[in-house]
Amino acid sequence: MTPRSRLPHWLAAIYALLLVYASLQPFSGWSESALEFFLFAPPGRYTSFDFVANVAAYLPFGFFTSLMWLSRRRAVVATVALALALSFALESLQTFLPTRAASSVDLLANVLGALSGGLAGALLRRHPFWAVNLHRWRLALFVSGRGADAGLALLVIWLMLQLNPAIPLFGATYLLPEETTVDAAGALIEAAQSACNVLGVGLFLASLLRRRAHLGAGVLLLVGSGLLLKAAAALVLLRPTAWEYWLRPGVAIGVAIGTALLLALVWRTRRTLTLLGAIALLSGLLIPLIAPELALARAPLALFSWHYGHLLNFNGLTRSGLLIWPLAAAAQLIVAGTAAMGRRSDPV
Repeated sequence: MTPRSRLPHWLAAIYALLLVYASLQPFSGWSESALEFFLFAPPGRYTSFDFVANVAAYLPFGFFTSLMWLSRRRAVVATVALALALSFALESLQTFLPTRAASSVDLLANVLGALSGGLAGALLRRHPFWAVNLHRWRLALFVSGRGADAGLALLVIWLMLQLNPAIPLFGATYLLPEETTVDAAGALIEAAQSACNVLGVGLFLASLLRRRAHLGAGVLLLVGSGLLLKAAAALVLLRPTAWEYWLRPGVAIGVAIGTALLLALVWRTRRTLTLLGAIALLSGLLIPLIAPELALARAPLALFSWHYGHLLNFNGLTRSGLLIWPLAAAAQLIVAGTAAMGRRSDPV
């Protein structure tokens, strides 16, 4: 990864925001003074899963951060320092939240996770194959520029948010409980939301590709990766009878319609695609408001087979991320479309 690419910087920054959200939600019930400074307090009830979860949470941050630096040794040191500062700040703030538990063990686990990710990033850059080809592939497949790096970072974050199997692929809201009868209107809303999201995400990807001919393979790879993440998460988190919960008929029909629209529109001008992509993403976010019971649906905890805690935080983070993501992606498309208009109007 060369210093000309800002992709690691965007990934590290966006992921840091996700860590802040996950650590401080629900952002309410703040006390006026810290209950007890966590470094001097006993860790209390703590399980091996809590430790592993904190290590895993900071591992991607360490990986992304280590790719920002030229020197591999400096990258690992800087990664650990940034993770220590971020984790210490968040644990300190958690002492003002009675609903959260700050712990020195959490701090240690977070730093170990970042260190592991940093070492993985350093090893990746050290390998001759990846060191030479990653940047070459980046330039060959995707348009250049800081805006494009930000867009690619958003795509990576979108894939990571698909780890919640209770939210359908190309969705941003929970489906109604399985026992709730879904009438034709409900299925139509589900289909419309899925179609808009497929079209929006597909056009967002198209705006980043250097050659439009790569869109078919790119969409297949994106959808396949999302489905693999959903399936893996469902295998771990959901009850066996709930595996098909996020593949209901309305969702499947919407995905098919969105894919057909994407193929029909793909050869329009880049400026048109950015505008249509922004409209589709915002429409997919607004459509559930037609059915308040869908927009306000809570996480279907009964579907989960998970006994280790952190489930409410996980559901809150992924849902909030998927609600914010279309806004960020639409803003990115609008900025890209405006820049394209400016370049077109410039004298040749």
